[in-house]
Amino acid sequence: MSIIKASFRNAVRRKWKFALVVFVFGLGLAVLTNAYEVTETIERMQSIGAEMENEGGAPSEEQVEAMAGGAAVLVVFSLLSLAFGLGTVLLAFLMPGGLVSNERRSSAIMLWAQHPMSLSSFYLRRYLGIQIATAIALVIFGLTGAAADLPSGAAPATEIGGIVRLCLVGLLACAVSFAISALGIRRAALFGFIYFMASGVVWPLIEGPELGTSTAAELARAVLPFVVFPDGPIDDLVGGLESGVVWDWGATGLVLYHLALWTGIAWLGLRRIERRPLKL
Repeated sequence: MSIIKASFRNAVRRKWKFALVVFVFGLGLAVLTNAYEVTETIERMQSIGAEMENEGGAPSEEQVEAMAGGAAVLVVFSLLSLAFGLGTVLLAFLMPGGLVSNERRSSAIMLWAQHPMSLSSFYLRRYLGIQIATAIALVIFGLTGAAADLPSGAAPATEIGGIVRLCLVGLLACAVSFAISALGIRRAALFGFIYFMASGVVWPLIEGPELGTSTAAELARAVLPFVVFPDGPIDDLVGGLESGVVWDWGATGLVLYHLALWTGIAWLGLRRIERRPLKL
């Protein structure tokens, strides 16, 4: 059995339960949005709210019941959306686990060091098998999300756009987690997820006016896109899948740059560990 195939099977065996939970959340979201028109529920609640404001006084029983029912649907919708969205990202960060750092700490890496293949090539092939497993899981999640009737603005305009976005975010998250582990840092998934969440806070600052127009702010806008998780460029890239929208080659290049960057960081970390496999 090839290293890639063995890694693929091992990744599936380790994470299928977590993946199943995420899939159930996505399935629940699809069922809810198809059973209840969430967009219409939001519009109906806004309409009732406007009526109550115009009429003044105490709301009628029908209005209270309608608002309560709509609120319950929106709460469940929000919880399922949050769980499904975070679950897909968390799974991608968790897929590599502590592939390198944990095996180095437990000295299991010495078993692989006796392999005729170099450690860096060996772990990169295992990483490829993990990425294939991650991609398959993400496509399944993407198809599940596409089956959900999401409100306008809650997802990319096209179903293929939603699947592509999910896959790009997940594959890059897996690359980040593996690179951190290849540097010998434990709890790579945790640190990778913190980096992802912090980047989500930074991107609006890059694209908005909050940084100001000073020289330091312009420098930050020029440098930060090459450092933080490319959430904004992924959205721009996916937007090019819509009809009549010009393809954003700059966003495409930035996303590919980040994939290459984290793969390169992983390779450098593995080369360093090759010279000293055991952590003394």
